[in-house]
Amino acid sequence: MRTELSYPFRFVELAQEINSRMPGYVVDRAAELLNTRAKPLNGARVLLLGVTYKKDIADQRESPARPIARKLLQRGAALSYHDPFVDSWQVDGRDIPRAAAPTADADLTILLQAHSSYDLPAIAARARLLFDTRGQLTGHTVHPL
Repeated sequence: MRTELSYPFRFVELAQEINSRMPGYVVDRAAELLNTRAKPLNGARVLLLGVTYKKDIADQRESPARPIARKLLQRGAALSYHDPFVDSWQVDGRDIPRAAAPTADADLTILLQAHSSYDLPAIAARARLLFDTRGQLTGHTVHPL
């Protein structure tokens, strides 16, 4: 019986391992995308869209946004965010500026949560460079995860 239970538990462990590596992967991809425009991540203006855990809710617990933001800040990005459900946001006690609109001027916009109120085609049209981690904008000029 012990052998039967080990497989589901290993699956959970693997899923947790993959999830824990995703923030680093997202930041590495962000740096690669900026490099295609001869722009280093250090000093780049990066806008995070959607910092909540799930679409159309305010709950931020377990959201990957904070670990991603932490890694972006460590690599020197000038970070801002937009989320219709979050009026103020901090990472490790540091206030992150809230953009007035999801189409704010940035070197790179990273879609982390595709809230229903976001006009995704308009965001794609206005962004200098867009990294769609949600796979919501297929058919547009974006760089999916």
